[in-house]
Amino acid sequence: MVRIRIPDPTARDDKYLATRERLVVKVRMHWAILLTIFLQTLASVIGVILLVILLNGLDASGYVLALPWWFALFMILRMLWKVADWHFEHLMVTDKRLLKVSGIFFRKVQTMPLEKVTDLTYNRDPMGRLLGYGEFIVESAGQDQALSKIQFLPRPDRLYLTMCDMMFGGAPAPSGSDD
Repeated sequence: MVRIRIPDPTARDDKYLATRERLVVKVRMHWAILLTIFLQTLASVIGVILLVILLNGLDASGYVLALPWWFALFMILRMLWKVADWHFEHLMVTDKRLLKVSGIFFRKVQTMPLEKVTDLTYNRDPMGRLLGYGEFIVESAGQDQALSKIQFLPRPDRLYLTMCDMMFGGAPAPSGSDD
């Protein structure tokens, strides 16, 4: 039996690490980031189906009936693009810096040295508590940074404790629950 192995897109981004830099955590953004685009696509497809049913009752021509289907196809392709973009986006925390890698064809790497971080705020709204994601607001000395707000982080409690331990030293052990 021949097995096709799809390479992990996050493994190729280890090349962004310095020679003496140690990777501590690598996470993909939470799947809840895709909920909005999924609901928009679902609503569009349902709307197109209802519109085509209505237009069939009015004996519309072929071109008029084809336009809504082209719109539905566009919305589905848009959703697939966003899913692929989500698949290639992830956050890497090393012992020296914070990296956010994104992009499918053109890779974008945003970094922030951990020694520049002065404050780390951790937020979790009710939907985040329900689905298991959170948000970090990272403040640093100096000007505005590229990684000032990081949304839709999975397992945020553990990630917060890990980052606090690395930046400020001696965080308490995780309780085992992300609630």
